[in-house]
Amino acid sequence: MSNRRQQKEDLTDDVTVHTSRLYELNILAQDGVKEFALTDIDDKETLESKRILMHDAFTNLYDEIATFSEQMMSDDFEIAYLRERYRNAEGEAQAQIREALEDSTTKHQRNLGDVWMAKVMSWLHQAGAASGPFVEQESESKEKEASRYLAAVYTMLEKPFSAIPSKVDGTQKLRRVALGHKAYSLVREAGDAGEKELAELRGKNKAAEAEFYDEFLNDLIGQESTFRQAFDPFDELIWRDILSSFIFEQATDLYNEAIPHFKESKAVSKQKLSSLDDWKANTAGLSEVYLGMTYNDIADAQMRSGNLEDAAKLYTSASDAFGRAEKSFGRAVSLQPNAAQSRNDKEHKKAQAHFCNAETASMDLSQLLVVNNKKEAIIVLKDILKDLKKAEKLSKTRELTGAISENLKTFLFVKDLLKQSDNIRSITSQIDFAKDLRKTGLIKDVNKALDEALKHMGSNPAESLEAIREGLDSLGILLSVEPEDEEVGNLRNKTLAILNNVKYVIQFQLSSQLQQGVKFIMSRILENLHAAEAASYYKVIGEMGTAEELMDLGRLALATAFASEAQVFAKQSEQGALRAQVERNNALAKLADELAEFEDDESLDEVIKAHDNTLLKSKQAVVSFESAANELASVKLESIRQKNNVDGQVKQLQGVVMKFRGDLLRIEGAKSDFLAEYLYRKGEKAKARKHYSKASDQLREAVGNYNYAAQVFQQIGDTQAAQNVETKAKTTDLLARGVWDNKQRLGRDQDPMFKQDAELAVLYLGGAGQ
Repeated sequence: MSNRRQQKEDLTDDVTVHTSRLYELNILAQDGVKEFALTDIDDKETLESKRILMHDAFTNLYDEIATFSEQMMSDDFEIAYLRERYRNAEGEAQAQIREALEDSTTKHQRNLGDVWMAKVMSWLHQAGAASGPFVEQESESKEKEASRYLAAVYTMLEKPFSAIPSKVDGTQKLRRVALGHKAYSLVREAGDAGEKELAELRGKNKAAEAEFYDEFLNDLIGQESTFRQAFDPFDELIWRDILSSFIFEQATDLYNEAIPHFKESKAVSKQKLSSLDDWKANTAGLSEVYLGMTYNDIADAQMRSGNLEDAAKLYTSASDAFGRAEKSFGRAVSLQPNAAQSRNDKEHKKAQAHFCNAETASMDLSQLLVVNNKKEAIIVLKDILKDLKKAEKLSKTRELTGAISENLKTFLFVKDLLKQSDNIRSITSQIDFAKDLRKTGLIKDVNKALDEALKHMGSNPAESLEAIREGLDSLGILLSVEPEDEEVGNLRNKTLAILNNVKYVIQFQLSSQLQQGVKFIMSRILENLHAAEAASYYKVIGEMGTAEELMDLGRLALATAFASEAQVFAKQSEQGALRAQVERNNALAKLADELAEFEDDESLDEVIKAHDNTLLKSKQAVVSFESAANELASVKLESIRQKNNVDGQVKQLQGVVMKFRGDLLRIEGAKSDFLAEYLYRKGEKAKARKHYSKASDQLREAVGNYNYAAQVFQQIGDTQAAQNVETKAKTTDLLARGVWDNKQRLGRDQDPMFKQDAELAVLYLGGAGQ
């Protein structure tokens, strides 16, 4: 038994489980964002290196999504086979086949759209790596990588499909760009077009390309960030803001190129030109808005890690970007609300910069007070008050305004004390007392927000998330003004625990709305990651029960992802077996009719390829089902195991794995049987006998697996499954006997008994009716 099991494991040693790969790549992408966000901004070389590594991590992730999506697609053979059956069917059968054909075609085109959008995201991350925020000099190597990815995006457009993230069809936008460039090239080659006509075409092409960035890519990034629950600097918000800034910058450049061409052509109305100017003002403003948000994301991360000096610089950069956005939006009447919002953001980020500067200086002040340096203390205090008063005028949130107000009271009191005495050492105790009061107030604010978040977590997670946003604002201020003692550290960990718990709940709800496929598997993986992240923080704050429950819920989600992958490949293995049977029949018919002599073994290669593809799908199903069983078995809490019938599911999956191992060996046997028949017909009887012997061994081993699976199904009370597999065991045993007889017949110099359609159906599909 052990030897047989070892052989079975060897069959699947080289198979990739895509869910495992996606799981690893998601972690690498998240880690890449965090490492970039917390890099010292003055270390330009490291910052640039971490930025590129972040984009590369996401590129690898979307590459895998595209590869996996392609593997999950139904192939052209399935659609062609259904079409052939439709032509030969009648009545109700024809109607059913037509419905299946339409469904298969629709799914095929939808999957093409998913593959294409994943390729677009890969290209976009490489393009963003080549030229984006923080880039002082564009990377030539990344530009080449981006071009290679963009070529793949264009190449796919030869197939008929749509790609709509939520409202904009990207293929329509990019096809218009491609056709426009071709039309311009042809008109120019013809040589009879005037300069105005060419200028109009150039303008249209640039405008079309701008719309691809402005409308479709914006739609795609928004959809992706929502799906991944990108939310705060502890997560992935930064990549979204960097890419958004990049695409709107590109759109702006393209509008800038289009407008002069339209003016030169004189073929565009003033109203149209005015609209183009407004669009350009909008994209220019949005590019700066997202640049400001990028600086703000990193500033928040630096502030929460206590690096106030870098945070102040970044908030200033964010303020400058929002200021530029305000000017851009201000150029269009319709964009005045955007200009007003950008003005508010500009002022608030400036307020945060002043606040951080004041907090940094307050540490210097405390040191000067300790050494009784009154003269220098007065100078530093003056700067602190100046920063705080500026911040007070500019602040736009309740949390920051409250913190500034408390600081002003404290330092105005310090100012009075400095006037009254030359012995200033004791003033530090007054400052510490005020800080304690402020700390108590901020902790109260954070806890209030967290209580609100917990209240709505199950019923309205979106409202819960909004409460956490407020809590994070207060927490950010607290972490910036107080050393992270045990109390503050626990509050920080509690906030992050609840944040990721809410994200898990939202992702779980999203998963329940998705159909089987890569998106569903990705969502289940993200569920697991959110749950594990939340659990890690719950453990730190001592809530072990909640942590263990979330870990188990994450395991259930990942097991579901593995099982989903397995089901896709299981179905494909059945479809592949049918194709292998058809290819076998066609190839042997050609040989028998002497229409072809396999001159270059092309037909033989096609048959072998069909068998090998089926075997690969079977192996992928086996390893994915095994992964699902292992993940389920790792669930620890007895309450969750019982509620979800984990023991029963694990047993069921073990039976399914052995059943598919039987199928895998049955197809191995079918391949060997084909080669035996082929070689015999070619006159190579010795080789044919060896393949018959091999086929017999493989089929007998398949019988052993089927019998094992039947026993498992019997143990868990699944009588129907047990009977189905027992039937497969019996029919496969008969096939093995027939193949062995053929080997013996060749040994006696007799002709083998070739299989007819009924036997081939059993050999390839497991039963005559399938």
